Amino acid sequence: MKWLLCLLGGLLVSTIHSAEPVEPTRSLNGTDISYEYTSGRSYNVKFNETGVSYRYLTGSKPKKWWGPFPYKAFEISKNIFIVSWFEQGYGDYVTLHINFNKQLIYGSAIISRQETHFHGARLVKIKRP
Repeated sequence: MKWLLCLLGGLLVSTIHSAEPVEPTRSLNGTDISYEYTSGRSYNVKFNETGVSYRYLTGSKPKKWWGPFPYKAFEISKNIFIVSWFEQGYGDYVTLHINFNKQLIYGSAIISRQETHFHGARLVKIKRP
């Protein structure tokens, strides 16, 4: 058992050291997702060439679309993305870790330059091109 742990640890270290940063991607364009955070907040997000747009489904205006905001994304592994955007005029900075394989999202945000958000979420709807 000890040798197996050593082997796996060695493979992990080898993988980490041989990894290279990936180029930004636009492969999320055309994607439409909905998710619900552990905090109870729920969102619908769309990615397209002009940027990312979203609706805050559990907010006071669930039909209002915010955006589009320019976004950047990396596909760090097959169907796993890190995405970020800044909402000019509102002061919100959002980063999402989207794992389509496990239908999970982890989000971190600074909202209105005052509040922080750091929660996990379940993807409840996924539409990809």
